[in-house]
Amino acid sequence: MKVLFVHNYYKKSGGEDKVVEEEINLLQDHGVEVVKYFISNDEIDTEGLRNKISLGINTIWSRNQYFKIKEILINEKPDVAHFHNTFPLLSPSVYYACKELGVPVVQTLHNYRLACPGALFLRDGNICEECISGSLFNSIKHGCYRNSRIQTIPLTAMLATHRFLDTWNKRVDKYIVLTDFAKDKFSQIGLDSSKIVVKPNFIRQLSWNFTLENNYDRIVFVGRISKEKGLQLLLEAWSNIETNVKLEIIGDGPLKEELEGKFGYLHNVKFLGRLNSNEVLEHMHKAKFLVVPSLWYEGFPMTIVESYSVNTPVISSNIGSLKEVVIDEVTGFHFENNNIRDLERVLKKALLYSKHSELQNNVKMQFEENYTSTKNYNMLIKIYEEVIRRGKK
Repeated sequence: MKVLFVHNYYKKSGGEDKVVEEEINLLQDHGVEVVKYFISNDEIDTEGLRNKISLGINTIWSRNQYFKIKEILINEKPDVAHFHNTFPLLSPSVYYACKELGVPVVQTLHNYRLACPGALFLRDGNICEECISGSLFNSIKHGCYRNSRIQTIPLTAMLATHRFLDTWNKRVDKYIVLTDFAKDKFSQIGLDSSKIVVKPNFIRQLSWNFTLENNYDRIVFVGRISKEKGLQLLLEAWSNIETNVKLEIIGDGPLKEELEGKFGYLHNVKFLGRLNSNEVLEHMHKAKFLVVPSLWYEGFPMTIVESYSVNTPVISSNIGSLKEVVIDEVTGFHFENNNIRDLERVLKKALLYSKHSELQNNVKMQFEENYTSTKNYNMLIKIYEEVIRRGKK
């Protein structure tokens, strides 16, 4: 089998990029031939009015990428094309190129952009679903993309145009979403639910190169330090707790300097910055809990899969995909979303919890049943085989 992988990289690498790389490695490990076509937002030139207009038009329909994909398909003749992020440089035109040449299309939806121009269902720090219950043009009114009405216009126009053309149902053979929650959200905007399959993220368990001793003297936050990730909420709750257990913060982002200045004085808070994958896993393994205090629904944080892979339970907000992936009092604990007092209560409960080893056993079982590379490979190949088989009818 030959698979074309297509992905529009972000300027700052994140979980989506990691998933793309993991899936490619997984397929190649099993002898699947992978053809890669990547493009990066680093290539965007927004200097001058002409370039800005061109970017807006190409977001709706990129003629250049349409022909580029057709050229690759003709030369490489893949059995299936698997797309990840297509915004903003690839555009939905790439689906049309595939359909014209009879190549089945699989699209992984890592976030909620097809339903929400801001991709997060989050506005002013609160959950917002106005573009599901009402018009997409609410996003322009609120400036949901980068807090800019002007920059939101081409994105909303792209979504509205391709909803009208029914591109999402007619030009894509199968959607991969990460949770049942996401499947429900995309079904609400008119995606054919029979075309949506749930396949969670995974991690390949290689030989971890770290010590296995553990005295659980820490909890850990891992992720981008930005508003939607809820780190300020966690720090405010943690500042009210008297404990010698350390809160380790791993990652970087636009709020790092501000939050480090505000909370760095606490004796039990350590900002560690960016660490490599092996270092992150080591800190997770030594932690009593990973905390995911996100304000938005999340897609499926790789950090949770990584935490599960080293038997570390998770404390998370009780919303969206998080509520589904973290099972309260089984693989961790939930707290009420965006509620400092409830997070403080749950943290205190977790630090004193006497059945921590039971949570660890549950986490291990959950990982082995759902998030291993073997399980994921079988799911992915089954998806490919189904769309290829249907394409031949």
